[in-house]
Amino acid sequence: MKVSEISKILNKPFEGEDIEILSVREIENADENSIIFISDKKQDIEKFVGLVISPFKPNNIKYKSIIIVEDVKLAMIEVLKLFDWHKTSKNSFISEKSTILENVEIGENTTIMDFVYISKNVKIGKNCLIYPFVYIGENVKIGDNCIIYPHVYIGEFCIIGNNVILHAGVKIGSDGFGYYKNKKIPQIGNVIIEDDVEIGANSCIDRATISSTIIKKGTKIDNLVQIAHNVIVGKNCYIASQTGIAGSSKIGNNVILAGQVGIADHSIIEDNAILLAKAGANGYVEGNKIYGSALPLLERMQYLRIINIIKKLPEIYELFNKLKASNKEGSS
Repeated sequence: MKVSEISKILNKPFEGEDIEILSVREIENADENSIIFISDKKQDIEKFVGLVISPFKPNNIKYKSIIIVEDVKLAMIEVLKLFDWHKTSKNSFISEKSTILENVEIGENTTIMDFVYISKNVKIGKNCLIYPFVYIGENVKIGDNCIIYPHVYIGEFCIIGNNVILHAGVKIGSDGFGYYKNKKIPQIGNVIIEDDVEIGANSCIDRATISSTIIKKGTKIDNLVQIAHNVIVGKNCYIASQTGIAGSSKIGNNVILAGQVGIADHSIIEDNAILLAKAGANGYVEGNKIYGSALPLLERMQYLRIINIIKKLPEIYELFNKLKASNKEGSS
């Protein structure tokens, strides 16, 4: 791809040679046919590259061409799309090694690879790409332009919207963790994944007990996240790895949950809340605020002293109340 073509896509002029670009690389591994992106002058090291995309002209990096942009990350997104191998199918292909039961509808230009199992009454939209060893249960509906990677499980009656990406090992619609007096509560609801959602590898979203567990439009979920039955996650949320959300919790729109956040059952997290790593929520969390996490990293002996003081807090509090009462008596 020529620099001039990239320039047109970014709608920004270029300076230098109109060279052929072969790859996108980080600065350390770049060569004279590579693009690099720099946003910080600390990245301006001695190097010779093909094309620089940056908000400033570097002093130490030598280059054949440069495109000046205001927002490097937005430019990077547009350029990476040109090199992206994550693409939906261009040609319809249904493997003879897949298993497809009766009354299944498959849209045009959808590819079904080897060893995919599709149950009865399933509807799959157009331009989807379904990798080997995917299980799709009865009465599932999948929209257009979806990518479903190997070993994904989509349970019965679940609904997947358009432009959804399910990475390897995702489980949609496993039974919720519901028991009463050692008896299993039947989980007869489903999961609804709305449009433009991406779910990372080995994350699990449980079906509702009766109604629906819902992940709303535009939400992005990292690897190894657990979302329990009857949870509702709002629009455009970001949920990082090892977060666990217990049953019947409601997460608002534009919420960010950092790594290892724990949400207790029936909690409500309002819109635009940010919970930092290892934070725990139990009940109601007001929106438009940032909430701290657990203790920061501490040297071991200091940590043990703090924990020892925490253990003594009830005793200290009782002594404090006695002193407070005696002071009142003395002043009277």
